[in-house]
Amino acid sequence: MSYPPEFLKLVDEFIHLANKQAEQGSEGATSAAILFAAGRYNAFNFVSQNGKDEDREKAVDFYVSEYRKAITSNMDGVVGPVVKPQG
Repeated sequence: MSYPPEFLKLVDEFIHLANKQAEQGSEGATSAAILFAAGRYNAFNFVSQNGKDEDREKAVDFYVSEYRKAITSNMDGVVGPVVKPQG
């Protein structure tokens, strides 16, 4: 799977912010916060695009499926190896 460079640049900006936040606290809290923020933003996106109650479960299934693909492909190194910070 290939991702457009603009998309990967945006992803890297979020990762940079998360890494900066993790330096000030716990990696676990940062991981939980970024996951919660993604859920919050996607809920906002759904509602702001006039998401209907009858479409809610379908939307949740979509976002959960996309997250599963993202974490699996990153763990598998599809985009590149996930490296641990040095230090």
